Amino acid sequence: MKMPAVLDRLRARFDELTAPPTAAVAVELAAGRVVAARLGGSGDLRAGLRRLPAEAVVPSAVRANLGDPEAVAAALRALLAELEAQGMAVTLLLPDLTARLSVLEFEALPSRREEVESLARFRLRKSLPFAEEQAAVSCQVISPTRLLVALADRVRLDEYENCLEAAGARAATVLPSGLACLAAQPLLDHGALLLRSEPGCLTTAFCWQGRVEFFRAVEVMGQASFEDVFPSVAFFRDRIEQAEPVGAATESTWLLYAAGLSPELMTRLQDEAPWASLRTAELAASPVGGEVAAPAQLLAVAGALRGRFA
Repeated sequence: MKMPAVLDRLRARFDELTAPPTAAVAVELAAGRVVAARLGGSGDLRAGLRRLPAEAVVPSAVRANLGDPEAVAAALRALLAELEAQGMAVTLLLPDLTARLSVLEFEALPSRREEVESLARFRLRKSLPFAEEQAAVSCQVISPTRLLVALADRVRLDEYENCLEAAGARAATVLPSGLACLAAQPLLDHGALLLRSEPGCLTTAFCWQGRVEFFRAVEVMGQASFEDVFPSVAFFRDRIEQAEPVGAATESTWLLYAAGLSPELMTRLQDEAPWASLRTAELAASPVGGEVAAPAQLLAVAGALRGRFA
């Protein structure tokens, strides 16, 4: 059956979440910054960062996100020019609080894609923070009974895509930034809990044998605290103990992969989770423009481009 044109357009925006994107340029819009990166022909990564006013990007699933779209577009335009990426199709990375990502469990999943999406919509319809007809939904089957579902208000997607177009590029793929982070390094493919702290948001997620097992993004006040992080750390330990007792693993088997956490929180995690190794982001890129992006700030764009690394 041919899908209605409107659904085709929505899927073109927000689809095939874990497939490597074809774009050689990735752009992340986040609270306080814009980061853009491009892969060269030899696989070298070039990246730039521009700071934004505090009100320029305020992530939300239900409210306007871009308080100063002209400032965001100007920062994007400058980065695209430095990367010689004007007019290109790029991977657009949105704040995790703008989109909703869930791993859903079912007794069985239908074989037809249309039926899978209908099932996901039915399961999530009561929890949607906006009108159901406004929801752009993308689904990916990750096991015979599990489904990875991303959804966002199409108005929010338009907001970001229109800003990108005003800066001189267009979106080939749209992803939540935390999901892209999971692809940043091979060690995140299995048995590593991502702990990513952004202004006002804590994202925790992990993959199991290359498939997303858990994803959670919550609003926090200021910097993430141990109380914010602990539920996800406890769930992660429960999950890996079901597969292999922690005592049977070496200390380096299971990882807590931290990005943007405070030194105090890092110390507490080392003390409270001796069964896992604590690792921080170790990524580098050739800088463009004035400010060099820190490793934690490169995670999302590097993950979005990982499929193109040699």
